[in-house]
Amino acid sequence: MSNTAKTPGRARQKDAGRALLDQSLRESLSSVKHKFMVVSSQGGVGKTSVIVNVAVALSKRRVRVGLLDVNSHGPDIHRMLGLKPAAAGTSDNRRLPVPYSDNLKVASIAFALPGTDETGAWAMPMKTSDIQRFIAGLRWGRLDYLFIDTPSGPGEALRMIIRAIPDLKVVVVTSANQVSAERAKNMINFFRKENIPIFGWIENMRGFFCHHCGRPLELFSSGCGSRAVFFGDIPFLGRIPIDPHLAESAAAGEAFVEKYPESDAARGCDLIGGKLLQGDPASLSENDSIYYDL
Repeated sequence: MSNTAKTPGRARQKDAGRALLDQSLRESLSSVKHKFMVVSSQGGVGKTSVIVNVAVALSKRRVRVGLLDVNSHGPDIHRMLGLKPAAAGTSDNRRLPVPYSDNLKVASIAFALPGTDETGAWAMPMKTSDIQRFIAGLRWGRLDYLFIDTPSGPGEALRMIIRAIPDLKVVVVTSANQVSAERAKNMINFFRKENIPIFGWIENMRGFFCHHCGRPLELFSSGCGSRAVFFGDIPFLGRIPIDPHLAESAAAGEAFVEKYPESDAARGCDLIGGKLLQGDPASLSENDSIYYDL
């Protein structure tokens, strides 16, 4: 048989496989009300720590929450919550996300990726279809919110996730320094080019409260990260001050907002969760209320 005769058959098989995968994706995510892709313009702004603790704070309000870690550059959510990156199988060959609590489930691409070499690089680069099959193979059940942690920076890795997950809303995490401010503009332009709406933004590591004088103290020049995003008409969700216990909790596999619930950073995470519950980004704006929630 000639190659010409084989081509239509292969094309039909490919189209059928594509349709089956699309159907599986729809089924996997059909019971999820809101899907938020959490992004940052660069590494080191604390994106994963922020969204892990916002998700835990929301789950404590008896909201059904899922955390999906597709950050193939370094999936760390399961470690931050003291979970193993594994999931139980079901009779239809789907994976069940790992429960952290009654209202919070976690799935990490760490248990779907090939092994790494001594440099930490993955054995094979991921394709859009790899991410799609991983997501399609998850059985979440009913969720109110699904937060998707992603690789930092704009680029092909984010495009793969956008193609894999329909009806996404984006939350940008930035920090209060000039470099982060300038790169935040690039991130905004990236999503506008991709026609993906940005629901809101969070400013992390914005100074800290002095426990001696009770006043907020800045480590970076005030407002540079804020203005770059706010003047782009992106709704503001909140600020989280620096707290050394955030990194300690993540390293120990403990949720910061549960271990230090009275801290300013924990209250900031809870306030951001409350704003997400409002659901209408048009109602969110900066005001002069409290330091970590302008």
